[in-house]
Amino acid sequence: MTDALRKFINAYTVLDTEDFDTILEKLTIKELRKKEHLVSAGETCNEIAFFEKGYFRFYHYSPAGVEITTDFRFAPHFITSYTSLITRKPSQVYVQAMESMVVWIIRYSDLMNLYNNHPRIERFGRIMAEQVAIESEKHLFSLLNLNAEERYNHLLKEYPDYIQNIPLQYLASFLGIKQETLSRVRQKQSKP
Repeated sequence: MTDALRKFINAYTVLDTEDFDTILEKLTIKELRKKEHLVSAGETCNEIAFFEKGYFRFYHYSPAGVEITTDFRFAPHFITSYTSLITRKPSQVYVQAMESMVVWIIRYSDLMNLYNNHPRIERFGRIMAEQVAIESEKHLFSLLNLNAEERYNHLLKEYPDYIQNIPLQYLASFLGIKQETLSRVRQKQSKP
C-alpha cells in the first residue's frame, strides 16, 4: 500500500522522502468488514483513512427515516467525514465500507501536528480538501442541471469498474432518482 499512497500523493504534489516517511510513521492499519462504518452519524470524526482498493458510501437518514446516499468515494483515496473532522462536531453522515478492505488511519491530532510542522504536507491536505469541495459541487450541479440518464452516464464514464457493482438502491439514491427510473436507464443503454 506504500506505493499506492506515494503514487496518489504524487498525483497532487511532490513530497520529499522525509515528509513521506513522516506520514508513514503516523499511519496505523485498520481492517474493515463489508458494510462496516468508518464513521457513524452522531460521532465526532477523529481520523482520516487512505484506502487502495474498494469504495465507500456516504449516507444519512431523512426526517422521515428514508436512507439517502449522498456520495461515493472510490479507491485510491482518502476518506473521512470532512465536516466533522474539521469542525470537531458530530458527523451528520455515515461513512460505510462497501467491501472488506484494509485502510491506513491517521488520527486527527497527528494530522494537525503534521500540518503545523510540515508545510508540504499541509499543502497536500489543502489540495485534498479542495478536491472534496470540487466533487461536492460537481454532484450538486449534476443533480440540479442534468437529467437521470445524463447523471448516470457521467458516473459510468468516471467510474466504470465500480458502477456495475453498486447496489441499485444506493446508486439510484445518489443520482436522486427512483430505482425503477435507474432500471429503465440501464435497460435503454443495454439495447443495441
